[in-house]
Amino acid sequence: MTSAEKRIAFKVEFSRILELLADEIYQSPLALLRENTQNAFDAIRMREALVGGFAPVIRVQVDTENIVVSDNGIGMTPQEIETSFWHAGRSGKNTAEARAAGVVGTFGIGAMANFGVAEKLTVESESAITGERTLSSVLKSELSTDFEGISVVSVAPKGEAGTIVTAEIAQASRISIEDALTYLRDFVEFVDVPVYFNGSRISGAQHRAALPSDRSSWSEHIQDVSIAGIVSGNLDLLGMASGELRVIMENIESTSGLGKPGAIVLVQGRNATRTLRSGFGLATTGIPSVYQWGGIADLPFLKPTAGREALDTSSNQLLQQIFAALDNLVSPLAAKHAESFNNDSFLRWVAATGQFGLCGPLEVTVRPSNETEKLSSSIGRGGVQYYSGRDETIIATYASEETPLIVLSRRSPRRDCELGYLNLHGIGEVDVTPRVTNEIPIASLNFAHSALATRVARILEEDYFLGADIRFGSISGGLPLLVTNTSTPIVIYLDPDSTSVSPLIALYRDDYSAFAPFVKDFVRTTVFPRISKLVPSSTREGAEAFLRHLRSNREWFEYELDDKADLEEILEELRAGRMTVVEATRRLTDSGRSFVEVSNAGTELLSSVVREINEETAEDALSDAFEARPGIDRREEETEALILTSEVPVNGYTCFLALSNRVQRERGDFFLQPHTTEVVWGGRKVIFIFQHHSGQFGLYYDILCPGLVGTESGGGPGVTSTILTKERTFIPIPQDIVSDFLPHAGERKRLEVRCDLLYLGDERSYTL
Repeated sequence: MTSAEKRIAFKVEFSRILELLADEIYQSPLALLRENTQNAFDAIRMREALVGGFAPVIRVQVDTENIVVSDNGIGMTPQEIETSFWHAGRSGKNTAEARAAGVVGTFGIGAMANFGVAEKLTVESESAITGERTLSSVLKSELSTDFEGISVVSVAPKGEAGTIVTAEIAQASRISIEDALTYLRDFVEFVDVPVYFNGSRISGAQHRAALPSDRSSWSEHIQDVSIAGIVSGNLDLLGMASGELRVIMENIESTSGLGKPGAIVLVQGRNATRTLRSGFGLATTGIPSVYQWGGIADLPFLKPTAGREALDTSSNQLLQQIFAALDNLVSPLAAKHAESFNNDSFLRWVAATGQFGLCGPLEVTVRPSNETEKLSSSIGRGGVQYYSGRDETIIATYASEETPLIVLSRRSPRRDCELGYLNLHGIGEVDVTPRVTNEIPIASLNFAHSALATRVARILEEDYFLGADIRFGSISGGLPLLVTNTSTPIVIYLDPDSTSVSPLIALYRDDYSAFAPFVKDFVRTTVFPRISKLVPSSTREGAEAFLRHLRSNREWFEYELDDKADLEEILEELRAGRMTVVEATRRLTDSGRSFVEVSNAGTELLSSVVREINEETAEDALSDAFEARPGIDRREEETEALILTSEVPVNGYTCFLALSNRVQRERGDFFLQPHTTEVVWGGRKVIFIFQHHSGQFGLYYDILCPGLVGTESGGGPGVTSTILTKERTFIPIPQDIVSDFLPHAGERKRLEVRCDLLYLGDERSYTL
């Protein structure tokens, strides 16, 4: 058995609806001032369209207790007051006739804006059509859908058509008269209907008044031009001496034929546009455009959202089409005037549309004269080329009166336009490929040259397994060296006059003891970055061979007598039941560990062990500082120290820690190859990741410290600064954690170490 059906009505919490309207849609308490003035404006537009023959006027009176807006518009009959004004969601202006008259509001909820701040609202209106006069009022507390609290009374006509709306302001919502004036002026400034605020007129401004006062250098006029097929009117384009553009378009008619003629006034670079309809303010919006137009757009089809905080989607789309069309319309006009070529937005439009043929008036610098001239005239010179770089040495080398050089701007979009115009006219770039301009014959070399050449060749052969033929000569572009042949043996030219090579030649004569280490650093920092791809171990086959070498070392040491004895002892203990499997596993794991014990006695100054360490050169700093590079090779030096410290930072490091003896035996050869360095730390752990320059494999070195490392976790890539001595390899300690590794007087720090290979490529591809 089912119960009887019960039907109920939808209920509305009216007080809450009013609160939402006031707070969410009409965000400003001054919204009633705007909405009532807009209704007055619309009433005048409708009376003009239907009756005519009167002098329109709107008067606004504001004091601390009341806001009164009066007009002499079309007025309302008693029925219209009841069915339109007091009926939220309905509007007598939402008709084709009303839109043609140029009304602004069509939502039918504007009356609700009053109750954001008003305690009582009174409406007195006389219809210009019927002559009826009506007085209506309501208290906010009595405004309800369930209670008939609105009073509507017919009163004697006065023969004065129009409407007076009086809002009595709640004590807690009193507004500033000055704020009210500023607020309302923004909406009615360009209205052609006289609007008076406390007796002073605040409307009637011309749209052109929105322009700054600067006088233009030139102007272009187009009569009756169509924009994007949406609007048409008369257009003036103004150009300033700075290149800035301004657009004025007046007597705008919509293709729909509705509404009053509009206007557009735009200034470049403002990027915010006040939108209006029939002169009445709507909302401010930002429309993307090449010129970042901003100013005023008064168009009959624009429509705001209910709260006037923005334009609706359709209006925004139409404005975007208009602004894009304006970009394409005014740019060719601007191209007629030299000032425009100082305008980056104009040049950006040229580059975006590929209209490089317009760029003849663009001025460029021509070397060696260093004078500026127009692109159109500069390309007429015989033998002219362009240069896209900024190296003065190259410019001086290639620019001459017979072969002038156009030096491109460093800034986009100007550079893009210069390049586009030159390419369009077949002007090519000067060939600045480095080359040997003057080879020095072997017979002209002295002992210092020969010593340097043989030393560099020997280092490349012994440390990098790369045969090289070292020659000397002048190199274009100010380069210290140039690789001219990449087949074995490679051919390398050194420029003896360069800032990198000449000091080495001087050292051979003046301080021979420093010559060898400085040459090693020169090969490491200057030569290697230019030949790294040619080093055999950088290839896949070379990397595999080197990896097999490391693995063979590991396997040989794993079966040393001590290791084997340890293993047999552990297995014997396990078989006898004196050790559990867990304990055996732990012992076997521990056997893979090694330890470094450091003390103050095992700390030495870097300068006492390793002399003349050259940091990365300024020239090499142009490359990636964190790329793979060789260690600092001082294998002719010997030390028993476990920590090296330096007062002068080496690539930012002042502390270097020796590898454990076991890792040195098993993995020390890894550091003979170029590698990258990355260090991370957290808790008690510091982990070093070294990656072989082939990118195929790497090495991790895991240090467990006796205490916490650093105040917080950290780390990242660093400049490879591994130091190789005769029996030890030192790895750099980041500055943030140096204090955790340096022992105090009498203190011993025991560091537990794990180390193993990392397979960064496809391990299955190695045949080990």
